Amino acid sequence: MHSSFFTGVLLLPSKSVFGTTAEVTLGDNTPVAVIHRKAWSARPKFEIFDAADTTLLATGKATGFLGNHYELVGPRAEPLLSLKFSGWSGPRRATVTLPDGRELTASGNWSARDYTVADSAGNRIAGLVTTSSAWTWKPDSLAFEINAPALTLLQAIGLAQCIRTAVEASRAAAAG
Repeated sequence: MHSSFFTGVLLLPSKSVFGTTAEVTLGDNTPVAVIHRKAWSARPKFEIFDAADTTLLATGKATGFLGNHYELVGPRAEPLLSLKFSGWSGPRRATVTLPDGRELTASGNWSARDYTVADSAGNRIAGLVTTSSAWTWKPDSLAFEINAPALTLLQAIGLAQCIRTAVEASRAAAAG
C-alpha cells in the first residue's frame, strides 16, 4: 500500500448506518482497508486500517485554525499527503502536496460530491464521485477512479477520505 502507484477504482461506502466504520474495496469488491471515523474528537479525524482491521496504516485529520487543511500521516507520523483548500466558499479547490514535493490539484463541487484530481500540467489523474442518492441510509458512498499512476493505494484512500471529511465538516458548519 505504501510503495507502488495505484490505478483502478476504489469504492468508499458511507459509514455503517449506526456506526463509524466503513470497508474500502476495489472495483471488484476485494477489501483493501477499513476506515474508522473518530466522531467524538475536537477536529475531524479518521484512521485507515488494513483489510483485516488489525493494523493501523494511516491517520488523517484536520489541522490549522480554519480547518481547511488536512494531513494524512503513517503510523510513525511520516507524512503521506497534505490537502489544503483555498478560499472561503467551502471545499472547492485544493492543493495536494505529496512527500516527494509533487503537487496535485483537486477541484469540485462539495454539495454534489464530485471532484477531479489533476497533476501540475493540468492532466486529469483521478475522479471522485458519489455513487448513492441523497435519500438513502448511506448518502455519501463514493467511487474514486484513479487513471494515472500518481498516488499509492494508501494515499488514494487517504485523499478520498480527506475530501469526504472536509465536505462533512463544511456541511456541519453550514447547518449549525
